[in-house]
Amino acid sequence: MINPENPGFIESGRFRIIEVFALWEGRANTTHLQNILKISRQTASEIIRQYQKRHPINLAYNASLKGYVPTAEFTPHYSLGSIDEYNQTLLHSQHPEYVSIAETGFTHLDAPLRKISPALVQPIIRAIRDKLRLDIGYTSITNPEYESRIIEPHSLVFEGMRWHVRAYCCKNQSYRDFVLSRFNGEFAFEGPATHFAAQDENWNTWLELIIEPDSRLKPESRRIIEMDYQMENGQRIIPVRAALLMYLTQKLRLDHYQTTPEAQQIIINPECLKKIAPYLP
Repeated sequence: MINPENPGFIESGRFRIIEVFALWEGRANTTHLQNILKISRQTASEIIRQYQKRHPINLAYNASLKGYVPTAEFTPHYSLGSIDEYNQTLLHSQHPEYVSIAETGFTHLDAPLRKISPALVQPIIRAIRDKLRLDIGYTSITNPEYESRIIEPHSLVFEGMRWHVRAYCCKNQSYRDFVLSRFNGEFAFEGPATHFAAQDENWNTWLELIIEPDSRLKPESRRIIEMDYQMENGQRIIPVRAALLMYLTQKLRLDHYQTTPEAQQIIINPECLKKIAPYLP
């Protein structure tokens, strides 16, 4: 179990900041740590010294840049190496130097979604952790009025736009996805659950979604698409749970076929489409 108060956990978080800035700004220095962690220069220097001691070949001091730059042998040990990680580090910092995403060239486009309150999530989290059956109010497109639903949730899923609850629905006697914002928060626990993630067939079934450039594109345009999606031999294979396949195809805009190849850009490999068709709407 991760303990945020554990010294090792805190140390890893601090080392992660060093790696994030070294990767995406080309240098890490005491100022980065001072601004984000609200610590003294002396403490920041000690953190960098500890990192250097732990991973001596990762960073080298550059006097002209007044910071530590990644070496050719740099390997991240605490960061994911994702640009989103750098973005989030800037976004969550409260220091004026980093709080403005615009100053670093980043812009956020937030979807106009309903804010999820902790009171709405708490009973669902408890039901998942303690394996409980939950009676909770829910509304849907087909049933606009709130009605009591008895569910046995096992996972929370964020598909890029909305949060969903994956749960066994006692009314429909099957595993289903429920949009989290459609619960009303009125709940009652109904004893131990009897259906769990291990019994959710679509949740435990892994598929391979194979995408490739639209064949209508010119060869030079297809090569650009291959680079965009980091394809190998003209394809990208994406592992996905069968229960989440629909969300992934929607996110990749593969749920509708566009009239022009420039608008479509990528398609599902025809043979792959035959295999995954039973799991699509």
